[in-house]
Amino acid sequence: MATSDADDRARFEQVDWDVVDPTSGGFGRRSLLFLACLGGVLVALWYDFVVAAPDPLFYNVGLAEGIEDPFTWDVRGIDWLFLVSLLVFAFYVLYPMYEDLDRTKAYFGKLTNNRAATFALGYVTLFFFGGVFGPLLVGQPDPEISATSRPPVSFATPLGRVDLFSLLVLGSLCALATWALLDRLGRDRELGTFGDIARVLVRFALGFLATFTLAGTVFNVFSVASFRVAAGIGAVVGVAWGLRWALVSDRSFGLEHLRATAVVVVAFGAVLVVGIELLQLVVYDLLQFDTIAGGVSSTSCPPYAEAPGRGTTCYGTWDYPLGTARYGQGLIPLVFSGMRVSLQVALICSMLIVPLATLVGTVAGYVGGVVDDLLMSYTDIQQTLPAIIVYMITIHVFGRSLFVLVVVFGLFSWAGAARLVRSEVIQRREEDFVTAARSAGAGHWRIMGRHILPNVSNTVLTSVTRQIPNLILAEAAIAFLALNNIMLPSWGETISSTLQFIPDGWWMSTVPVVVLSVTVLSFSVLGDALRDVLDPRSD
Repeated sequence: MATSDADDRARFEQVDWDVVDPTSGGFGRRSLLFLACLGGVLVALWYDFVVAAPDPLFYNVGLAEGIEDPFTWDVRGIDWLFLVSLLVFAFYVLYPMYEDLDRTKAYFGKLTNNRAATFALGYVTLFFFGGVFGPLLVGQPDPEISATSRPPVSFATPLGRVDLFSLLVLGSLCALATWALLDRLGRDRELGTFGDIARVLVRFALGFLATFTLAGTVFNVFSVASFRVAAGIGAVVGVAWGLRWALVSDRSFGLEHLRATAVVVVAFGAVLVVGIELLQLVVYDLLQFDTIAGGVSSTSCPPYAEAPGRGTTCYGTWDYPLGTARYGQGLIPLVFSGMRVSLQVALICSMLIVPLATLVGTVAGYVGGVVDDLLMSYTDIQQTLPAIIVYMITIHVFGRSLFVLVVVFGLFSWAGAARLVRSEVIQRREEDFVTAARSAGAGHWRIMGRHILPNVSNTVLTSVTRQIPNLILAEAAIAFLALNNIMLPSWGETISSTLQFIPDGWWMSTVPVVVLSVTVLSFSVLGDALRDVLDPRSD
């Protein structure tokens, strides 16, 4: 075992310099592509501010073709920053993963050995696609006076009525309880066999979601086809991906898999029935929560959804599956709009934190001496000044906006990561390969760029990933304190504006609270798992 660990450690330490920098100076293919795309963004930015202003960059696109709802998008400063951060993410995170698929698969295999990390990675992937394409797919949360205070759609069961949101939360908890119950009963064989079925289902779901999101967004923006067509294409892609994995894998699907699936499904059904009964008893009967609005009355209720004897209240309908807020904004558009805001905070702040932390930490750790003392003294001073205080001062000058928030938190949140990088560089600068490069006549910048930076990149990545939950929570807290742009439908703003309707309008604030909690928890779990996979020496 010790020999195997030593071999693994040796492989981890090994750096393929030809892959890291095949150009031996100058710009590589990736950098050239990035600069070309960045140049295109800058040209579009110039066109927006110089030529198209004061009209939006995309103004009534499709109006000449007779499209009923032409596309209009006024691209603002935060949108340009978000676009640049997406380019950075694509070229400096996704592209290297594609270039070195073997190493990516090895890391992915280690990551998926952790079940919690696997769920977190799946949710973070959904969070990314939802933040990028969600608002384009489901639209903006515009007020609809005829649909105010609608509860989530409800289902009549033999045990009573259950709303969709409670059913989704309950189903997730029951799935975890089923796995724990079968594991407790020693049904490891059934769980392991069902894992193959689950892998096929996961590939089907991911293929369906990714394809439906991309196709649905294109169809919705350009009015090419309906969502049903996008869903059909997504289903075909999902089935094809799942079947392909089942055929190329060395698993043999047979009666054993059918038996294991039946055991898991029956156990899940039994746990779900118990869960619904407990939900009815505790939540609806004891705590007096209801699937329909009580004191919060809807101003308009369709005849098919009227609740007999309940005045103007009504049952939820499939027009708004998760219900609506006080002024008729759908909860699903509100969730995806909040997801976009949180993704912008995470990506743009990371785009500012990574280069600053890497530059300061590398220079301080490699040069040492007075430079190290000065840089670390500055980081100490900066860490004593909370970013939220700087933000509260800044908004008195520039006003409340998400642009100011991400810039302030990005420029004042890199000190911790810089200290980690400095510690890593101090260890690396004494390594034999650095001494050999120095003896061969390599300059300081060349040593830092080619021999030290590639070895500290994992430290920066894990540090930033673990910092993202704090950034998302900070934005939600600022919105909750009404220090944000109140026209921006972030999760914190939605929670703050709807919290007063508890308990009658419980769904209005509960839905964003649950989504925000799952997002923060997923990033925290994923950050810890990435630290274990990419930086095992931190243990």
